[in-house]
Amino acid sequence: MTESRSEEFSWNRYFAILAVLVLAVSAGATNAAGQAKPWTVPATAKAQKNPVPASAEALKAGAGIYTDYCAACHGDSGKGEGAAAAVLSVKPADFTDAKVMGAETDGGIFWKISTGRSPMPGWADALSETERWQLVHYIRKLGKDAAAK
Repeated sequence: MTESRSEEFSWNRYFAILAVLVLAVSAGATNAAGQAKPWTVPATAKAQKNPVPASAEALKAGAGIYTDYCAACHGDSGKGEGAAAAVLSVKPADFTDAKVMGAETDGGIFWKISTGRSPMPGWADALSETERWQLVHYIRKLGKDAAAK
């Protein structure tokens, strides 16, 4: 018997939350004072352009991916206050912070999604390259939606 897509996403969400919680136990992204270390993106990654057009389909796909893999920590609205955020050693990024997101390139966001940094896992093995680029579009949309309010 095959699982439906929604059951598969439920399992993906469960394992994503579990992975984040396990990684939260292992430190590594904070300095001695408990503050987040700078997360430096390689110049080649920063320069990458998003090859996926920002279509309605891409945004819809990105929204689904975000819900399944990111919302537990980053929150439904992207403010970094998801249910799992309280137990993390590093506060998840606030995708609605115009100053922070304005400094990020699409390539930098893609690289961070792909490689991860404790407590956030890298998603290169779980998500296709296209899915990660769709997620970049959706993360950008979260910031635009917040600015429009």
